[in-house]
Amino acid sequence: MPRRRLREPTLREKRVHPRFSENEFALLATAARLSRMPVGGYVAETSLVAARSNDPAGAVADYRATVKVLMAANGRLAQVGNNLNQLTRHLNQDGPWPEADLVRRLLSHIEASVADVDVAIAQVTSGR
Repeated sequence: MPRRRLREPTLREKRVHPRFSENEFALLATAARLSRMPVGGYVAETSLVAARSNDPAGAVADYRATVKVLMAANGRLAQVGNNLNQLTRHLNQDGPWPEADLVRRLLSHIEASVADVDVAIAQVTSGR
């Protein structure tokens, strides 16, 4: 049986050295953290996503919009988590449940936030 040769990974020999202001770097660091990537890898990956696109400017705009959705959803989830902690503390201290409508609205916010994050993650990961 003939031996199959494994394809060797492409060695990245070329480098670029972009410079960023403090604010720009903070934005990159936040986006990289949300993407669970190192900053350098995030910069390389997002650059390649745009470069491989038929419409590089559109790809960058779409990616920015997606990251903004992720960041907004993250903020919403933090607010919801805070509300859940308050609700739990109330239940543990006072005992009676709040109005059922309040609980339904809170759960609705949680579901909407999770759905936002799911959509944004799917968009980001499908671009890789």
